[in-house]
Amino acid sequence: MANLHITSSVGLHGDNKANDIKSVQKALNKLIHFISPTQKLAVDGKLGSKPERSKTVAAIKCFQKQIVGMIRPDGKIDVNGRSHRKFNEKLTAVNALTYRLPVASSSEKITEHDIDQMAEKIGCEAAVIKAVIDVESRGSAFLLSGKPKILFEAHIFSKLTKRQFDVSHPHISSRTWNRTLYKGGEKEYPRLEDAISLSPQHALKSASWGAFQIMGFNHKLAGFDTVESFVSSMYKSEKKQLDAFLSFIVSCGLKNHMVEKNWAQFAKGYNGSEYKKNKYDTKLAEAYKKHAS
Repeated sequence: MANLHITSSVGLHGDNKANDIKSVQKALNKLIHFISPTQKLAVDGKLGSKPERSKTVAAIKCFQKQIVGMIRPDGKIDVNGRSHRKFNEKLTAVNALTYRLPVASSSEKITEHDIDQMAEKIGCEAAVIKAVIDVESRGSAFLLSGKPKILFEAHIFSKLTKRQFDVSHPHISSRTWNRTLYKGGEKEYPRLEDAISLSPQHALKSASWGAFQIMGFNHKLAGFDTVESFVSSMYKSEKKQLDAFLSFIVSCGLKNHMVEKNWAQFAKGYNGSEYKKNKYDTKLAEAYKKHAS
């Protein structure tokens, strides 16, 4: 939403017209990361029979205390009043910073020739590269929508944002790794979008991207100055993803492990010290055997 438009007062002792309440609820949800630990509100245009106990009124008071600076929040937003003006000030600032993901338009599929050329540059067998693609993205870089495959890591987002959203957004910000938070496939994108609304760069850095599932926070190792340029490239083509993979393994010193098919050391360098939990090295070895045969 661009700005908060209300026709009359909302909150304690307000006129509380349904559409105005909905507008305030939407605005609060848009700014929710500024008023932790407030959780996302239902946009239903209601304050209930006892407004003083309403979650919406509680959120208004929280906004007034933390953002407006009111010592004694009154839980009421008057048209063009102090709280209303501060809402629009913050909404304008947030809208200016809003990041939008690129338009899905994947092209340039990886060919056998591309993989052979890459294998030659690395000095490894083509089957090794194919094994990495199989294990990381099950052999495909893009979803049916044309968007690159991603996996959003809530524990990374939590760490990068210094735990500030763990309480208000537990589905995308978790102090520890939690497998149950994954939704998979296209359903990972709503999680990413939620995180982008809170902290765009940290959100992009907290997802793994494309055929090789390179984490966004590794964008410089993959050859990109910014995470935004990295994500843009991930959207363009499988060929671009292959180029990023080459840069990444060279930067991380993993070429020799691919040449020697040292699956454990490659897995440790590529997926971290916890690789054994997911049998990452074993899966790579099995995928290699399939392609080598």
